[in-house]
Amino acid sequence: MKIVVNDANILIDLVELKLLPQFFALKFEFFTTSLILEELLEDQQIELETYIKQRILIVEEMSAIDLVAIKTIEKSKPKLSQQDCSAYHQATTKQSILITSDNVLRKYAIATNIHVHGHLWVFDQMVVQKTLTPLTASQKLTSLCETINTQLKLPKTECDKRHDLWNK
Repeated sequence: MKIVVNDANILIDLVELKLLPQFFALKFEFFTTSLILEELLEDQQIELETYIKQRILIVEEMSAIDLVAIKTIEKSKPKLSQQDCSAYHQATTKQSILITSDNVLRKYAIATNIHVHGHLWVFDQMVVQKTLTPLTASQKLTSLCETINTQLKLPKTECDKRHDLWNK
């Protein structure tokens, strides 16, 4: 089964969109770091608690060795936060897919040959794997861009393609 490492921004938006059941029903192994989890608000952490207790979302504590590696990444890419570096490090060590909408992290992952995807890929996966109906996906994508995360700036042409496809 493919492993995905979740950055905070994706988890936050999925909580706000109330799409956690659909997301965690996808056929992936889900990981994040304790540093990422600590970045979330308490109510967002509570929403994730069920998935953590059931080990659907595995939250890994960073060891001293991990923290040294994270610090090295931070020094080489100072625009990345410690949390971003922890997600990058986890994706690297697990040879997994990194899910993030952070543009700096995304570009760094691409430049270093880490598989990286964002919100649109997550929506695509939920539709393809039938954990979300196309119509609901279209509605939630609109909500994401217009209400939940107005600063996200997803590519309009890509969003329009999905709306056209999902509203047939």
